[in-house]
Amino acid sequence: MKLKRSKRFLVFLLVPLLLSVNIGLTSGGNKMLAESHAPAEMYVPHTTDSHGAFLPDWTRITFSLFPTIARGGSIDLSNLAGVLSYDPSRTWQAGSSITSILMLGDLANVTNLPIRSLKSILKTVGLPLGSLKLADFGLVAQQTIQSLIKAIPGLSGLPLKSVKPLYDLVSSTLVAGSLANLPIGQLQKNPLLANLPLDKLNLANYALNSIPGLINTPLNQFAKWGETLIGEIPGLSDLPFNQFFQDLSTEGIFALVDVVFGDREANRSNTVTGSTVVGFQYPCNQSNCAHIELATPNWLGGTFLNGKQWISGNSQWVPGGNGCLAGVEPTGRHPFGNAFKVVLTNTDEASGRADFGIYFHFSIFCGETPYLIGPFPWMSQYEKDVIFLGIT
Repeated sequence: MKLKRSKRFLVFLLVPLLLSVNIGLTSGGNKMLAESHAPAEMYVPHTTDSHGAFLPDWTRITFSLFPTIARGGSIDLSNLAGVLSYDPSRTWQAGSSITSILMLGDLANVTNLPIRSLKSILKTVGLPLGSLKLADFGLVAQQTIQSLIKAIPGLSGLPLKSVKPLYDLVSSTLVAGSLANLPIGQLQKNPLLANLPLDKLNLANYALNSIPGLINTPLNQFAKWGETLIGEIPGLSDLPFNQFFQDLSTEGIFALVDVVFGDREANRSNTVTGSTVVGFQYPCNQSNCAHIELATPNWLGGTFLNGKQWISGNSQWVPGGNGCLAGVEPTGRHPFGNAFKVVLTNTDEASGRADFGIYFHFSIFCGETPYLIGPFPWMSQYEKDVIFLGIT
């Protein structure tokens, strides 16, 4: 069904502010009221509101519960290596886990992870400290003696013999017996010793607490913390999103998935998609505009959503990012805040099915990349299903 562009544009902007839902108050297990061709599915823990719309359950969603990525991809940020002292570029294959793709730096501006200590993460997820080795904490392998002292200033005054991993590391280069009582901070005066990398040791031989202060130190105090993968931080993969994400929106409106269209559709201008750069009514002025056409649910009244189009990110890319990292990204929406972008990744007219994925981005001091890290499977919807649009 193709409808003319609605004249109630202002109403569309205002209604999300008037009709809100709090995710924290929803309850799971409700049956969908709208009929669909096949069961819809959200691929992470979720609740459903009284009308059957999927809503993420941030208290149960963890990175370890995400399905593997559906297709390979890459992000090239090698030009930043000189600025960051590491290269945040990466390539991934279909079937890779989100924990082997996302880095701490990708989440720096939308979570409290930079200031979290490993101890606070382990305590929250109930992971026993005694079961872990230095090799389990990926940041350790990226440190040198000098960077470790910078991250944990309290090490400076301790005698070398009191921190076995550092004593053994120095012993691997010279006879350390005469240095046993030397304050660790004095090692920085010798460039050879200061720059000894900890990955020269077999870190699996040392308990995690064998370096005093290590687990109490904020993650962003360690060198190269931003390039550390999520899966290299013990317990982080099992930390519920509500424990560390800072911008998970809980308010917005719903729509019906009225009709699913393939990429033979062209020149669609009544959209609810785009980016934070161009806004979310960005037209698809091209010959292939696969999309889902929306309708206003009966309980909202009116027709302000009728004929609105959510354009596929497989069809249209739009300006995204900002500053030194600006570029283009798949069109989509931010129903749950700016931590990630929800993108329509596939449409199947025959079955009336629409698939969605989410994308993350990378931020540094001079700007943010477009949302390019993904798509990680998010949910499938069918015609006449209820879909959450958020406010954006």
